Amino acid sequence: MTSRFASIGRLSLRLAPRILLAAAILVKGAEATASFPVVAIVAPPTLDAPARYGMAKLRDALAARGFRLATLPSPTPPDFVIIAGTTADCEAGRLVHERNAPVPAGPEALVIRRLHYHGRPALVLYGSDARGLMYAALDAAEHVASASRASDPFERVREIDEKPFLAERGVSMYTMQRAYFESRLFDERYWQKYFDMLAASRINSFVVIFGYENGGFMAPPYPYFFDVDEFPGVRFIGLTAADQERHRSAFKRMMQLAHERGITVTAAIWDHIYRGGVQTGGIPGAPKGGERLPGLVWGVTGDNLAAYTKAALRRFLQVFPEVDAIQFRMHEESGLKPEEKVGFWHEVFTLIKQAKPDMRIDLRAKDLPDEVIDDALRQGLAARVSTKFWMEQMGLPFHPTHVNPQNQKDRRHGYADLLTYPQRYRVHWQLWSGGTTRLFLWGDPDYVRRFAGAARLYGGESFEINEMLATKMLGEPHTGKPIDSLTPAARYYESEYDRYWHFYQLWGRLTYDPDTPATVWEDEFTKRFGPDAGRHLMTAQHLASRVLPRIVAAAYRYAYFPTTRGWAEMKRQDDLPTFARLEGTDTQQFMSPADAARNLLSGTGSPMRWPQQTGRWFADTADAITRELDQVDLAGASTNKELRSTVTDCRMLAALARYYASRLPAAVAYNVFKESGDLHAFDAALTDESRAIDAWRAMV
Repeated sequence: MTSRFASIGRLSLRLAPRILLAAAILVKGAEATASFPVVAIVAPPTLDAPARYGMAKLRDALAARGFRLATLPSPTPPDFVIIAGTTADCEAGRLVHERNAPVPAGPEALVIRRLHYHGRPALVLYGSDARGLMYAALDAAEHVASASRASDPFERVREIDEKPFLAERGVSMYTMQRAYFESRLFDERYWQKYFDMLAASRINSFVVIFGYENGGFMAPPYPYFFDVDEFPGVRFIGLTAADQERHRSAFKRMMQLAHERGITVTAAIWDHIYRGGVQTGGIPGAPKGGERLPGLVWGVTGDNLAAYTKAALRRFLQVFPEVDAIQFRMHEESGLKPEEKVGFWHEVFTLIKQAKPDMRIDLRAKDLPDEVIDDALRQGLAARVSTKFWMEQMGLPFHPTHVNPQNQKDRRHGYADLLTYPQRYRVHWQLWSGGTTRLFLWGDPDYVRRFAGAARLYGGESFEINEMLATKMLGEPHTGKPIDSLTPAARYYESEYDRYWHFYQLWGRLTYDPDTPATVWEDEFTKRFGPDAGRHLMTAQHLASRVLPRIVAAAYRYAYFPTTRGWAEMKRQDDLPTFARLEGTDTQQFMSPADAARNLLSGTGSPMRWPQQTGRWFADTADAITRELDQVDLAGASTNKELRSTVTDCRMLAALARYYASRLPAAVAYNVFKESGDLHAFDAALTDESRAIDAWRAMV
C-alpha cells in the first residue's frame, strides 16, 4: 500500500507539474493523536485567489472536525483524498472526464463527485474557473462541518453539477451617513466576515453607492480620496492628505478582500455636484448648496463641472485599478441640470473610452434620454441600462402588470420603454429593497426563485439588491454615532449583517441555482434552533417575509414610492381618509379601495383582486405565522437570543398583516360612505379601523 500511494504522488506530479500537496497536521482541540483520519488534498499550486480561499476554508473545516492532512507521497497512506482543480489537464479534470461526468462550461460552473481513488474514498472538486472551484470547496466545507460521524468527512457531501442561472448576483450598500460608513470602511475584520458570508451565499458582486440624498457627503466622492492637481480649488473641507490616504488604503483593502472571495466591486457615483434640493436627504439643517462647510466638497461649479469630473474620474480609475465597474446616476437628482446632461455625459463617455474602454458602466435608467444611451453605444462603451425592478421598494417578485398611471409614460422604474428591438444593450435589474425590508428578518425562497426567472426578461443575466439595514442612519447628522438595531442585551452576533444570514443565503444560492435543495437552509435552521423549533421558525419566517411585499403591491400609497420616504415596516400610512385614497403600485392586479366602493355600489364585477380579498389574505397569513410560532418551545429563549429575536420579528410581521387585514376593508367601507352617505358603511369603517388600531398596538 505504501508504494501505491508513493506512486500516486509521482503520478500527480507528472499529470499536473508541481502539484501542491498541502501538508500540515491539523487536529481538533489541543492534542494531536494518530487516531484521527488522514486526508490528502491534491490541488495545483497556481490556483487564483478565490480558489485558494475556498480550499483554505475546506482545510479549516477538516481541521475543526479533527482530520489531519498529509503529504503525498507518504509512507502512511491517507484515509481520504480530495482532488481539486480548474483545468481539463489537471488530475481533477482527468477524473471528471474518465467518469463521463459533464465537464462544466461557462463561468462559475462546478462538479462535485464522490469516488474511490486508488482504493481510498475520494472527493473530486472541479470548477470551470476559480469561482466555480471556490463554490465547490465551500459547499464541501459546509457538509464536512455538519457530518454526524467524525470518521467520514464526506458523509454528507452531495454530488452536484451546477452553473449560474444569473451570471451577476449583487448586493449594494449606501454611504448615507459618514460616521456609519466609516465605522465599516476602516474595520478590516468587518469586511472579511461580511465577504465570507457573501461568498458562501454565492453573491459575486458588491456595489458601493457614493452619494444619495445625504446632505452633500460624497457629492462628488473624488475629493474624499484625493485632490486633483488641475483643480486646486476643489476640496473636501476638513480633510487632510493623511485622511485621504487612509481612505484610499481602506477602500483598496476592502476591494482586495472582496476579490479574494470572488466578489467584484462596482463604484456607483450618484452625485456629481451638490446643489441641495432632493440631495439634502431630509437631514436636519442640511446645507442648501453653495456653502463652504466641513464635510462637504467645495469648488465644483457649473463652469468647471464637466472638466473637473473628467480629470477626477481619470484619477479615480488610476488610483483604484481594483474597481471592476462604474455605475452612474444620470439625471437631475445627481445634481445635474437638464440642460447639462447630454454634454456632460458625452464628455464623461469620451474620457472612459480613452482611459478604460473595456470597463463596464451602468447607466441608471431614470430620466435617461435615448440620446445619451446612443452616445455611449456609439463610442463603443461596455454600457448597460440599470433600472428599478418595482419602484424604490420591494413589491412582488414579478414585473408589475401595470405601474401607477403617473409613471406609465416615463422611465422612473420598471422596464418602461427600454425593451426595444433589435436589442442593443442589456438591462440590469435593481431591487430597491432598502425602503421596505429595512429592519425585520426576511427570507422567502419562493419569492427569490420567482424573481430570478423575472430577471431573465430581455436576456437579463444580472441583478442587485440592497443589503439589509441599507438605509440605517438615513437623515441623521453625519457626526451622529451609529445606532445598534438591537439593544446590547438582545444582541447575539458580532456584526449586524450576521442577523440576516438567511436573506443573503437565499438571494445568492437561489439566483445561482433556483433548484438548490431546501436542505441548504433547513440544516442551518436546525443547527441554530434545533430540529423542532428550527422547522417551525423557518416556516414562520418564510410566511412572514411575504407580508411586506404584499403591502407594497396592494396596500401602499404611491406617495411612499421613494426609498427615503417609504417604510412599510414602520409607517401606518396616515389617517383613514388619506389611506382610503391609496392607489396601489400594480394597478392592474390589485383594485383600489375607491374603485372597490364604486363597483360595490354599481354592482360591477371585476377579475382584479379586491381589497377585501387582499385583507383576507393578510388575515390568513397572520394566522399561519402564529400557528408556526405557537409550536416553538420558548423555554430556551432566555439563552438562545436568536430564537427570541426571530420569534419577535415574525410576531411583529403577523401583527402588521392583521393591521392591513382590517384596514383594507375599512378603506373600502369609508369610500362607500363617501360615495353614498351610507351611515352603516361609516360604522363598518370605524369598526374595522378600530381593529386595525388594536393590531398596531400589538406591535408597539
